[in-house]
Amino acid sequence: HPPKQTTGEDVQADDFFRDLNRPQGTRVKPEEVVLSSKEQSHLHTKTSENEASDAAWERDFIWYIWNTCSIISIIRFFRKYLGRNSQMHQEETFLFPGIAAQVPLLDTDTLQRFHSKYVRVPSSKMWKEEFLEGFANDLLDAMRTVSDKNGGMVIEDFQMVDVCNIIVPFTPPDPCSFQFLFGNNQASDLQLDMQVCGQIKLLEKRAATDGCPCQSPDAEDDDMVCLLHCGAEKVKVKVCDVFDDPLCVKDSPFLSKSKVIRWFQSTVKQAWAQISHKYEFELNIRYIDAPGALVVRFRSGKKISFSMNPVVKFNNDAYFFITPCSPTNLDTFWTLSLTNYEDSFFKNISKTLPENSCHSQILEIEFHFRATLMHLLLTTEASQWKPEQVAYRLQDLLVFMERSLQKKLLHHALIGNPLAGTVIQLPAYFTQAESVNLFHPLVVHNCIYRCALMHFQEMLKNAHVIIHDYIEQCVDNAECSV
Repeated sequence: HPPKQTTGEDVQADDFFRDLNRPQGTRVKPEEVVLSSKEQSHLHTKTSENEASDAAWERDFIWYIWNTCSIISIIRFFRKYLGRNSQMHQEETFLFPGIAAQVPLLDTDTLQRFHSKYVRVPSSKMWKEEFLEGFANDLLDAMRTVSDKNGGMVIEDFQMVDVCNIIVPFTPPDPCSFQFLFGNNQASDLQLDMQVCGQIKLLEKRAATDGCPCQSPDAEDDDMVCLLHCGAEKVKVKVCDVFDDPLCVKDSPFLSKSKVIRWFQSTVKQAWAQISHKYEFELNIRYIDAPGALVVRFRSGKKISFSMNPVVKFNNDAYFFITPCSPTNLDTFWTLSLTNYEDSFFKNISKTLPENSCHSQILEIEFHFRATLMHLLLTTEASQWKPEQVAYRLQDLLVFMERSLQKKLLHHALIGNPLAGTVIQLPAYFTQAESVNLFHPLVVHNCIYRCALMHFQEMLKNAHVIIHDYIEQCVDNAECSV
């Protein structure tokens, strides 16, 4: 309502409210009012004015009441809304009581003894790496022979990611090549558990013959003279999709993970059949659904389990690999690994940290939280990573992971993260990409979320006791050996 000008009616209404606010002893009682004859003569003339004044006052009074009720309604609405949010917050607090921040801190000596005894690979076990490196060389040479005979993929030199993890890149033979597709619209509803992935299309360069026989593939073997094209003229080529390759999905140019698994396992078996006579152990495939999950069994009963997985190189530092037991409707979607970029990240950022910084020990103790540690390193002062601060940084990592679980949000440490570009040089298609939520499966699947939360909380509750038990067991074994 617009502001009203002051009238006699308003003054009377104001007088009414002021009269109500007077002390009880100062109010004028009706029986004490004595009207003079002159006042009585004007009574009837003022009655009509008072009635009009009363009507105006009633309108103003109703206006005040209406606005007051509206304000009260708004207040009640916000109280109800805020109360509901408070209740939701209390439920979240019940689910996430901040266990990580309340975990008893292990002292630095305990953590370092645990790391040196049970995490760091002892020099006595380094023979596994040397053995696997030599055996992989021999096995891959035999696999190349098998693949060449069958006219299959070209197997390149292997790379040891860690002690028991070997990757084997493969490429199509000339004139074929791979093309990589990211963010395919058809996969938007399917990529629930494969957030960083892409499809691999098989292409082939073919001659654009335009109908002339001299440009056919068999023309070089024939004694033919073309009057239209000179011999030095280059044959025009065009790039076409390959729809009939045995490693692609039927009637599709996209590489099939399931078919690659069968091809790779078959090649391993045939190669082992050629060289098995040189070794006094058995080589078996552990899991049918995993492409290169292998185990070596010695006659003594000892065994070495390792992985030799086929991968497709995206560039020198990134590659696509096969995730075991992936859904059949994701058969053409390969997971992208940025492990080499992550290794470069840790190598470069360690140059800015204190000498013998504790970040490497934390990474090896909680190796599943690699991305979380990268986020902490990017957002924490370098001076906070001294060796004696390992317990505090480990607790920070657990708190960060707990909060990420609470939000169901953990961004990829490299993709779409401009801070990572300050440590290592990343290709533009990574730095300019949209940020990826590694916890997206927790958003979609509530059962997975509950399971992850339960396991994380169990780990927090038991970590202190388990580590101390390992340390005590280590001390007892040392005393017994003495």
